[in-house]
Amino acid sequence: MRNLFISLILLGLSLNLFAQEAKDIKKDPIPVAMFQVTYAAQFPALDTRKLYGFTNTIGGSFIFKTENNWLLTANGNYIFGPKVKGDPDGNMLDRVFIFGEGITTTDGEITGGSGNFTSLALYQRGMHFQAEIGKLFPFKPNPNSGFFVQLGAGYLRNRIRVDYQTEMYNTPYQVSGDYQYGYDRMRGGFACHGEAGYLILSDSRIFNFSVSLEVTYARTRDLRDYDFRVFTNPETGVMEPVGHTDPNKRYNDFYYGIRLSWNIPTYQRQPETFYYD
Repeated sequence: MRNLFISLILLGLSLNLFAQEAKDIKKDPIPVAMFQVTYAAQFPALDTRKLYGFTNTIGGSFIFKTENNWLLTANGNYIFGPKVKGDPDGNMLDRVFIFGEGITTTDGEITGGSGNFTSLALYQRGMHFQAEIGKLFPFKPNPNSGFFVQLGAGYLRNRIRVDYQTEMYNTPYQVSGDYQYGYDRMRGGFACHGEAGYLILSDSRIFNFSVSLEVTYARTRDLRDYDFRVFTNPETGVMEPVGHTDPNKRYNDFYYGIRLSWNIPTYQRQPETFYYD
């Protein structure tokens, strides 16, 4: 993935240097290499919704727009969310569901090393890398701006981050160090992505942005060998360890939302034309 990023950037910058000639962005479609900073507000669906709530995504992209208005994109995104099903500010029963009743009280509290209760905070964390190809349909204010659609494929991973209140001699060893990996539900896999929106590239090189609606689907699997949660066996009523994760189980992770992007293009600002008598 890193080599793909580097290759696209070098290709785009090379084509950008040799192809702009004396064309005017206000009149002609031109090849443009762009760096992009993005933010997306997303909502989970399918299996993702069982663990996570509202999700934020920030990222960076490199885009090359050809003279024929094709879009070639490579991007990376950092996923984070304040709401996990089990958040201490939410439903305590959900929180027990995250850790299991074996190490938490019925109120979702956990005992630290000194024997005192300590507070826990749960967050969503993840990443998403992908390559995309798309098409720009010129509209206004110039032939390099307009509606666009993109499709892409890559890799997505998400997990639960466990934070706890740090107090002397009261570290909750049940969820600290390597033990935390037994509760973070890390999973990842192949992801596909679709996006449709509007892109503006101005002559000033300042007023350059895009807004789009997007969906991301990932077919994921467990990335941890063990799951330390416990559950009540419905047949025996006895608390039992889950133990090994199922290597054949797959999850359907799905996100949808809106993305805002600020573009940093590499084309030169067009000089003003003056006429003299």
